[in-house]
Amino acid sequence: MPASLRPTDRAAAPAAPVVLGPEHGSSIAQSHDRCRAMGVEEDRLPDLSPVSPVRLQQMRELNRRLCEHAAPIMEMLFEQIVSTRSIVVLTDTQGTILHSIGDDHFMERAQQIALAPGVNWSEAAKGTNAIGTALYDEAPTVVHGGEHYVRANRFLTCSAAPIFDHAGRVLGVLDVTGHQRSYHPHTLAMVAMSARLIENQWFSDRFRHGLRLHFAARPEALGTVREGMVAVSPEGAILGANRCALDQLRLSPAALRIRGLESVFGVSLPQLADHCRRHADQPIALEVTDGRGETRLIHARAFFHWPTLWPAAVAQEMTATPVPVDAPGQARPEPASARRSTAPLPAAKEGPSTEASETAPSLGHGTLERLELEAIERTLAACGGNVSQAARALGIGRNTVYRKLRRLRQGPKTPPAAP
Repeated sequence: MPASLRPTDRAAAPAAPVVLGPEHGSSIAQSHDRCRAMGVEEDRLPDLSPVSPVRLQQMRELNRRLCEHAAPIMEMLFEQIVSTRSIVVLTDTQGTILHSIGDDHFMERAQQIALAPGVNWSEAAKGTNAIGTALYDEAPTVVHGGEHYVRANRFLTCSAAPIFDHAGRVLGVLDVTGHQRSYHPHTLAMVAMSARLIENQWFSDRFRHGLRLHFAARPEALGTVREGMVAVSPEGAILGANRCALDQLRLSPAALRIRGLESVFGVSLPQLADHCRRHADQPIALEVTDGRGETRLIHARAFFHWPTLWPAAVAQEMTATPVPVDAPGQARPEPASARRSTAPLPAAKEGPSTEASETAPSLGHGTLERLELEAIERTLAACGGNVSQAARALGIGRNTVYRKLRRLRQGPKTPPAAP
């Protein structure tokens, strides 16, 4: 029998009971009920077989972006628990382990109970455990000692948190597993915070080409793991949000998509861009009405990176990482021909103004589209009329360039004169 499954090991030096409240007890009881309903046997030995190396490689490739963003944060998390004889694990949406790092001594033991890459830890496969239960509940979960449904796993303590994407879908699970005597009440909080860090990194990378609005109740919380993030389209539609944004706004991802930027944050896209142009890195104060109908003040900062709207950023994208328009102390030289397109839109003025119409684009419908078309034409000129080269520089397809150029050269449709 493997050393990890010896009865003497399971019975030795039991850990003190963990008190987590009635909701935790209810979650464990419901998980045990599910295990019984699925026919999981309490006394059976765990399945030690991982998927094939080829299949594991395929799964890692399918989750490549998640693995890339999770790996450095997993290393940082392990540094915080290095003396606890624990292992840090990342799984996919089905509970199959993609990557693990941890204590060498515990790693050998963990592999004997199949806590290794390629092995599935869903409730159906391993009974009640933090990974499988967190996937089912879609919430941070602790499963400690005797709370594991399968007896062979009861010497473990596991703390797991799901990782969500911009639409509220689960990407995977981050987990810390160790011997039950290594349990610490702060472990779950560290795992949950690390999961949020992975989400924020994933979100920023997913929407690196576009507008991201970062916000918090206090300006000093901007740039921390507690800041909310929403991604916004050039038309002002909200494309997605991280969990901190959903928590602060008390809205679902679907509700955010339906309402849009101006309805949720009370600011138009041109006004937001104008603030960034005028005040650089100073956060903008906004009044938001959350899902409960309560109005409160938040502080927000915008990061613009639309290649077709901001051509000066295109060259930087080809050689370095994007720089937000509000980044302090990070001025960058721009050619004179590009400055008009990189400057955010001015705020709306009441009443007609000949001067405004000559020096700045109107805030009416189609302003962003017109700036985009002008940026394409300038980029095309810089590329010597080579459409393929311009399309690559802008990060769009050749057909898109042709279509937008036709629209530019045709000009706006003029309504017929009144009789």
